[in-house]
Formats: sequence, C-alpha cells, structure tokens
Amino acid sequence: RLVGSEMCIRDRLNDEQKDIVKLVKQGLTNIEIGVELGYSADSIKKRLSVIYKKFGVRKRIELIDLIS
Repeated sequence: RLVGSEMCIRDRLNDEQKDIVKLVKQGLTNIEIGVELGYSADSIKKRLSVIYKKFGVRKRIELIDLIS
C-alpha cells in the first residue's frame, strides 16, 4: 500500500486512470463516470479494478482514503 502524497499516487496512473480517480473522489458512481468519459459502467468497473490492484485496495472508499 502506497503511503505518500496524492502527487506520488497520481504519478503511478495514466491520464485515463487519473480522470477516473478524480471523478471517484468527487463521489460519482460508475454509471456517472462512464457517462462523463464515454464508457459503460462495466468498463469503468474493470478500469477501477486495475487501479485498485495498483494500490492494494479492494474498495472505492479505500481508494478515496488513500488519495485524500
């Protein structure tokens, strides 16, 4: 699990992942994120799964805690 600033976390993400994390942090659902970025909710779920694995978290709230 990464401990450090949000900037260090963001360095480990590609641009698409940064956009997703930003929207997660704003409290959007997978459906809302999908609409915003032009993907299906299932596609966002899969992309979030990759992000979770990068940081060793299993839930959206854990990701938010990590980046806050």
